[in-house]
Amino acid sequence: MRIIAVDDEDLALEGCINAIKKTEPDATVEGFTSGKKAIEKAEDIKPQVAFLDVEMRTDNGIDVAKQLQEKNPKINIIFVTGYSDYMQEAFAIYASGYIMKPVTAAKVKAELEHLRFPVEEDAEQHTNKLKVHTFGEFEVFTPDGVPLDFVYSKTRELLAVLIDANGAMRTFNQIMEKIWQDEDDAGSHRSYMRNLFADMTRIFAEHNCSEALIRRRGEAAINKAFFDCDYFDFLDGKKAETGFVGEYMNQYSWAEPTLGKLVQLSDDIW
Repeated sequence: MRIIAVDDEDLALEGCINAIKKTEPDATVEGFTSGKKAIEKAEDIKPQVAFLDVEMRTDNGIDVAKQLQEKNPKINIIFVTGYSDYMQEAFAIYASGYIMKPVTAAKVKAELEHLRFPVEEDAEQHTNKLKVHTFGEFEVFTPDGVPLDFVYSKTRELLAVLIDANGAMRTFNQIMEKIWQDEDDAGSHRSYMRNLFADMTRIFAEHNCSEALIRRRGEAAINKAFFDCDYFDFLDGKKAETGFVGEYMNQYSWAEPTLGKLVQLSDDIW
């Protein structure tokens, strides 16, 4: 599911996105503090659901909704607001739903379960999955089993950090502190990390997995729907099938805390 959220208040936007991710962890979620920017990016993202703050400082959510509907008449619009005054106007444009702030996972879940227009799953999310091995050495392969050819070795480690996060967002600072954990000033590599993201974006696009990487201001995550991963399978309860024998991303020392958790979870199958 491709979802966008628009709110000009950073904390409110973050709260909305977190609630969406708790409800739909496999969804691609993009956040915007500007309705204009959301409309510009809609052509590329092709959102199926939009959570829109009704009244913003520079935008009106009703107007943003109308412009999104011009691009896709079957987009599900869910208005988010602290006021009930706009409810009649919202439903006049055939909105899918209406949430009163604060946004919670329960409220989001209720709206996503009753969308006006059915959301069709993207076939590519299920047929073009990248294969990821984390138990032992970390490796990434194309759907045909060919190792991904990243320009930088650190790009592979960047992906490893995002895989380790299990679909959760990680700030750029958190990522750099892992990749360059032995350096006193890990933050000095911010410009280099942009090259790593560009490398990852390029190779994902080459393999029809452009939406596998989720980025927003200062943060990044992966869309788990694009990966066939032993670590994800293990966490989903398929422990015995994964062949876990106490090894996890052996080449990365920062992965040791996760290894400890996996060993603890494995007690019931050993």
